[in-house]
Amino acid sequence: MDNYFDQLEDELREKPINWREVFEKLFMHWKWFVVSVIIALIAGFVFTRMQQDVFEVKSSMLIIDQSRSGQMNEMSVLKQLDAAGLRSSGSTAMINNEEKVITSTSLMKRVVKVLELHTTYTEEKYLKRIDLYTQSPIYIRLDSASLYDLKCTLSLQIEPKNGTLKIEGNYNDSNFRQTINKLPAIIKTPAGIVYMQIRHGFEFPEEKIKVTVSNPSKIAKSLINGSLKTEVGKLLDVIELSFKSTNVRKGQDVLNTLADIYNQDASEQNNLSANNTAKFIDVRLQLLARELNDVEREVENYKQDNKLTDITEDARIFQGKNNLYDQREIDVEMQQNLIKYVDEFLRDPANNNALVPNLGLTDAGLMAVIQAYNGLLMTRERISVGVSEQNPSLKTLNVQINGARKAIQTSIASTRIGLQINRNDLSQQNARMQNKILNIPRQEREFIEIKRQQQVKATLYTFLLQKREEASLNMAVTVPKGRILNTPDYSTHVSPKKNIILIIFFLIGLVIPAVLIYIIEMFNTMIRSRMDVEKYSDIPVLTELAHSKSDGAMIDLSANASTNSELFRLLRTKLQFTLDQPSDKVVLITSTMSGEGKTFVSVNLSAMLSMADKKVLLIGLDLRRPQLAKIFNISESTGVSLYLSGQDNDYKSMIHESEDYPGLYVLPAGVIPPNPSELIMKKRFDTMINDFRNEYDYIIIDSAPAGAVSDTFLLDRVADLTIYICRAGYTDRRYLEFANRAHHEKSLKRMFFVINDVDVEAHRYSYSRKYGYGYGYGYGYGYGYGKEK
Repeated sequence: MDNYFDQLEDELREKPINWREVFEKLFMHWKWFVVSVIIALIAGFVFTRMQQDVFEVKSSMLIIDQSRSGQMNEMSVLKQLDAAGLRSSGSTAMINNEEKVITSTSLMKRVVKVLELHTTYTEEKYLKRIDLYTQSPIYIRLDSASLYDLKCTLSLQIEPKNGTLKIEGNYNDSNFRQTINKLPAIIKTPAGIVYMQIRHGFEFPEEKIKVTVSNPSKIAKSLINGSLKTEVGKLLDVIELSFKSTNVRKGQDVLNTLADIYNQDASEQNNLSANNTAKFIDVRLQLLARELNDVEREVENYKQDNKLTDITEDARIFQGKNNLYDQREIDVEMQQNLIKYVDEFLRDPANNNALVPNLGLTDAGLMAVIQAYNGLLMTRERISVGVSEQNPSLKTLNVQINGARKAIQTSIASTRIGLQINRNDLSQQNARMQNKILNIPRQEREFIEIKRQQQVKATLYTFLLQKREEASLNMAVTVPKGRILNTPDYSTHVSPKKNIILIIFFLIGLVIPAVLIYIIEMFNTMIRSRMDVEKYSDIPVLTELAHSKSDGAMIDLSANASTNSELFRLLRTKLQFTLDQPSDKVVLITSTMSGEGKTFVSVNLSAMLSMADKKVLLIGLDLRRPQLAKIFNISESTGVSLYLSGQDNDYKSMIHESEDYPGLYVLPAGVIPPNPSELIMKKRFDTMINDFRNEYDYIIIDSAPAGAVSDTFLLDRVADLTIYICRAGYTDRRYLEFANRAHHEKSLKRMFFVINDVDVEAHRYSYSRKYGYGYGYGYGYGYGYGKEK
């Protein structure tokens, strides 16, 4: 049989999941889900109530670039030096840097210190812990030295009692207790000295208050990492701030104080920077003053050494003089050429009596001599007309003319010498001017280099003087670096999210019974209903029988309000339709193992058949464990075993008629024999059954379990139909394979299942979904059945 069980388990693993069946099984336990969901929702509500409320406040801050707004610091000076080309440029992510400053631990430490966030005051109301913040009637302060040395949280439970305060504390796994009769008071704790007093504007506390004191550095770090969130807005100069807090006012105070401290820190940094800038500028001004003085003296010495006033004007003068000397030299050279022409003219004999031409000579003496000579020639020309050569006047004129010619030649010689001297002097002066002009580019280049140094240092000096004045103004006037655009006036409740928590607990309420059902189903191998039988076997099911609340085997079949009475009527009707021929009268009732209810079905089915005016014989052939004699209160000393063993041949005398059900006759098993199988195999048993066929309308045989002994298979030769009983919640579904094998091997004739002890109410929904039709009774129960679609 174990091989059959293994084969059945393999078949079950190969079958796909039938989700409809899964949901139907879950729905059968709907009460579990209802109870579980209700409990889960209650737990969810309690859990939500126990969670501390968390609120979120938001604000936005405009970051002002002080270097662009005119604020003076080292960076702004350096940037302006960049713009002046005096320093290399570099880009900085100003807004990202400011975001890091806002979320820095140093700033948050100052916020924690100002608002005393290291100390929290809470009280419990209706399971919910409320953050009192500044609304606590008690004010507690730990001395500063001990505060920053805290290694863990100092916890105090303050309970007012009869006008006193009972304090229970814990620090570093060390517990302490103290009673305060009057406030203010000083409490000595393992963490340090604690000062306690009534907060201004409040009275003596009436409720229990929990106070915790933590290290400010740890609180600041936790707030930065968990509560404060920053985001750079779409406008690059705006930072969005959000803070989560258990108290709305605390969140608003944190954001407002953070903005104030940020501006205060920026102002301090700006003043420090402006002061450092002023010192830096003063040092540079002193250094530049010395350097500028040296450069100006170098300019002065250079001009003196090179005899310069203004290089441009000097160059213009030198060029003018050079042009003048060139022109004069040209004039002198022209006069020399004219004198040369006059001299050649006079030396030519052909020109002895010719007038000396006036070629533009500029020498006044020479021109006077020439004019006198030309006058004498013109006089002689007038006199010589009509007189002889011997005329004394003519002779005198000739002598004068010859003297004048010599005088001209003498004057030409002297003039030529003077012109040459003048020309040489002009050449020297021109050479000097040209030398000066040639030196001007070098002097100008050298002077420009010196002048450039002077201009750079003068520009720097003037620039730093201006910035020094601006730095002085900035130290006197401070502009806030951060401007709050949206104040944190409104808050939103972020946790606990009641709806989400309830949904989660609702789902948990659904999951827990589903998991339990899955685990139960996983470890459960018992059949539960008709669907389980039909899933694992192809043997037809006649009907199901409900759980019987009766103490005995017989039920009240006459009661219409009884579920089982109707189900047995249904079984009777189906049995009548199943027995096709009038000769089909013998019904064998068996099961795989004892305890599945075969005797219960045999007895009540026989009674139900007798109620239809039929003559029914119930034979007890479970010879190993006979039950009919006890049920019908019949003597166990007589029965079919006596007839089969040959001890008594009158079997009819062993039959008893039921007092409650006329038409029902019972033949008990009798004394338990040592060889039941051998007795059943005797031919007289067949003879007895044949006789009963002629006398009774139905013969119901209550046999032994087929899975335990072979008696049932021996009885099959006389049976017309076999009703195989299985019990819900009792019969292992793997035992169905035994019935399947008997069916396939035809060891039992015309097998039909009847499922006993079914929880009809639990499976009602499954039946209404699985079967095509059904009906219900109005006596407090309902049941559906019908053909399977």
